[in-house]
Amino acid sequence: MELNILKANIEVNGKKYTLQHPGNREWIRLKKTLYKLSDDSISMEEILDYFFENCLFPEQGEKITLDTVPLRELEEVWSIVAPKFLGGNLEAGYKYPATKGR
Repeated sequence: MELNILKANIEVNGKKYTLQHPGNREWIRLKKTLYKLSDDSISMEEILDYFFENCLFPEQGEKITLDTVPLRELEEVWSIVAPKFLGGNLEAGYKYPATKGR
């Protein structure tokens, strides 16, 4: 049985990252856990901790964490990218800030 694992390359503030989806089964398990922790809504703290640790890999430099990411980048990028990517809805080639004409 072959798994269809989603990968994406993105660029945020000039830094390049590879995103690796944990797979459908793991995403379902994660959502189940997140909903239990936060009373029927997804906990952004938990989802971002999971995403930074298991799905986001920098091309260069150290991994980012919820505690080390700049607040503006957290609000404008990662709190949007993480749920979209894990749900299979991230636009290919995502770049922040977007280049003109896009």
